[in-house]
Amino acid sequence: MTGHCIKDLVWYSRSSRSRKMGDQVLPLERSWYIGNCIFAILYGIQLCMAFMSAYFLSTSSKTDNSRCFYIIYSSILLVLITIAMSCNLFFGQMMWIEHRDVPGGPVEFFSDNIAAWYNTFGTAADVTADVLSNAMMLYRCYVFWSGSTHYIVAFPALLFLAATAMGIVSTIQSGLPGGDWFGSGVSLGTPWLVLTLVFNVVTTSMISFRLFLVSRTMRSVLSKERAQLYTGVIAILVESALPFTLLGIVYVVLYIRSDPESLALADIWGAFVALSPQAIILRVAMGSAWSRKTVTQFGSASSHTNTAVVFGTGSGPTPAGIALQTFNQESKASTGAFPVTSKVPASVFDV
Repeated sequence: MTGHCIKDLVWYSRSSRSRKMGDQVLPLERSWYIGNCIFAILYGIQLCMAFMSAYFLSTSSKTDNSRCFYIIYSSILLVLITIAMSCNLFFGQMMWIEHRDVPGGPVEFFSDNIAAWYNTFGTAADVTADVLSNAMMLYRCYVFWSGSTHYIVAFPALLFLAATAMGIVSTIQSGLPGGDWFGSGVSLGTPWLVLTLVFNVVTTSMISFRLFLVSRTMRSVLSKERAQLYTGVIAILVESALPFTLLGIVYVVLYIRSDPESLALADIWGAFVALSPQAIILRVAMGSAWSRKTVTQFGSASSHTNTAVVFGTGSGPTPAGIALQTFNQESKASTGAFPVTSKVPASVFDV
């Protein structure tokens, strides 16, 4: 995401020529250094999550073909974010070590080399990861609203296409020789960030609202522990990618204001571009993510007052007169005078 922060850097450095050197460069250098450090920490977390997901998916007894898709998707995200981080660190090496004595200092080197191939390559990798992340969010939104009309995802789908197109164009623009958005007179970075943010806000709101609607019914028919797995705070944060959206709001505000701190937020937000979908994939691999079958079965079950939906293989007592459905095993039990023969074969990977 460094390439998309050129507006911050160029504005700040060029408007501060008359300041002392320390006043000019320290806020920007400090911001980018902190951003790279946090990026590295988040990258380590993502690396662990990616390997855990691959392990759980590859060792599962399920034969669903979607396992391969999630392993490949997770691997591509990991490769893209690795490229982005490596390019950021290499740019930092060139700026702070190899060319620290250039006239104007590290910030001047940054400004003059913003269109360098390694920076453009890293920006393109992060933008590609953002496109994949948005595609995952769009699909998850479709999953949560699959029981309703499919046209409800039309608006976020249009936002996704617009954000993708603007991201591609702005990346190409920032990589052109002398890739200074001020030189062209038009900044495409801001429209791209705004479109991406609006898309994230819309999808996060739709998923959170759907979870809220379902959770009220679920808590009335399931035990607290089972309901917490699918409707708890962690589930809502991960399934809706809420941290990513909130970070995006803060980043866009700082970016539009041309604050030096936006450089650090760019790296952190860029890390969450891949971290958020990796967290969803890990929940899928562990069998605790919502799926189309989960939504469909619960939606149909919740319309009947005498049906309880159980996610898992729990052995707890079932009240008399309550039909028992399970999403990962066949249920053959009798409760009182009501025989239960419900069979709901489901794969946790069908998301």
